[in-house]
Amino acid sequence: MRGIVYLVGAGPGDIGLLTQKALEVIKEADVLVYDRLVNKEILEMAKEGAELIDAGKEPGQHKIPQDKINKILLKKAREGKKVVRLKGGDPFIFGRGGEEAIYLSENGINYEIVPGISSFVAVPSYAGIPLTHRGISSSFLVLSGHDLEIDWEKIASLKTTLIFLMSMSNLEQIAESLIKNGMAPDTPSAVIMEGTTQRQKKVFAPLGDIARLVKEKGIRNPAVFVVGKVVELGHKLLWYEKKRLFGKRILITRPKEQAFDMAKALREEGAEVLVIPTIKIINQKDNIREFLKIVEKFHYTVFTSSNAVLSFMEGVKNDRYDLRRFKTKVVAVGKKTAEALENFNIYPDLVPEKYTSEGLGEVLKKEVEGKSVAVLTSDIGGEILIERLKKYASMVEKVVAYLNVPNYEIKEKLKEEVEKGIDIAIFTSPSTFKYLELILEGEISFLEKAKIAAIGPVTKKAIEEKGFNVSIVPEVYTSEKLIEFILTTKEV
Repeated sequence: MRGIVYLVGAGPGDIGLLTQKALEVIKEADVLVYDRLVNKEILEMAKEGAELIDAGKEPGQHKIPQDKINKILLKKAREGKKVVRLKGGDPFIFGRGGEEAIYLSENGINYEIVPGISSFVAVPSYAGIPLTHRGISSSFLVLSGHDLEIDWEKIASLKTTLIFLMSMSNLEQIAESLIKNGMAPDTPSAVIMEGTTQRQKKVFAPLGDIARLVKEKGIRNPAVFVVGKVVELGHKLLWYEKKRLFGKRILITRPKEQAFDMAKALREEGAEVLVIPTIKIINQKDNIREFLKIVEKFHYTVFTSSNAVLSFMEGVKNDRYDLRRFKTKVVAVGKKTAEALENFNIYPDLVPEKYTSEGLGEVLKKEVEGKSVAVLTSDIGGEILIERLKKYASMVEKVVAYLNVPNYEIKEKLKEEVEKGIDIAIFTSPSTFKYLELILEGEISFLEKAKIAAIGPVTKKAIEEKGFNVSIVPEVYTSEKLIEFILTTKEV
């Protein structure tokens, strides 16, 4: 099989600006070779088992030379692998994508270019600066801030918007060169740091003052420098920083698959969302196999979570079990569990509106009285519900569909992120909190300064028993209502 290399633009930072084509090849890649400025959340979209190679640094924090990157691409492609070379912005705009394409071509390697949204257009937009505007500027010029050997007199005389990329180390010289060659010192200018991300910061100032103010404000790379009258519109067209959660760092501790919708909703409101699952789900295929052998014994099967559904369906697939033999009535605990079942064309007979174990027990009383019930749940879940059901049902059996264990693989990442500070920590079960404490070996004092959100009273109780205040709990105990509460409460 012949390998191929995709030179992919990862966009300027906001994960929502990643193109559909880029997402497709990233998900299919066997190897991802990525630069320092690529949003690390993009790497989490790679398929399981994909090899991730950091081309930004080597041990000792030294940048990998371009010739070595070229050789990595060549080697992996010759192994017959699908390789994605992931670059910030667009690979052909100051990204050395052309050099890599030439090298691959000369060595007979197939390659494709996947353009990306460049920071030169996206970052000013997120700062409210249009590059062109009728009556102010009808053109723009993009330059590298590394190249000081240009015709400054000609550049300074242009009635156009100037955008300098990679300019922080030479910012003072660039501003001075423009002014010395005729540009007015009071020309509007702006520097935007980490544009399109929730860490975006900007400085607006006359050209003559910009270098001093950028230094005072601690602005650093990556940043975009914009010069021209259109910059003044940035004061009127402010939109990104107005988002309700802009600048807030929010930690979600549930598994990534279940956190997707939550994270999306929070990001849309400007939050920096850290999905770091403290729980690891391990499906129990053998238990599902044994359950399927005796399923005819039960009148009802209760699925307590979407994880229980996924584990069950994996077992069905592995054993080539014919679902036409599955004759029990199906109960789904919660909307998300019902949706997970419906994705497999299994439509629950009952979806109780109450989400606590106590409430479920009461709701199911009339349904299961004198009947046999199987409850598919985790190794640490379902006990309260099962005890309630035993009061009414003729037989109740717990089927451990999956194990719920601490996810120690994220320990270093978790430590690194909490040290930077967390504004809101979200817990969707007692175990997400318990395992956070285990993974960090009890060092969870960062929660004293954070707003803590719990999905319901059981989770709230587990957290408060450790001495922390839980200020965000929705009236309806679902992830949707929890996010809705965060977006509307004055507690945030």
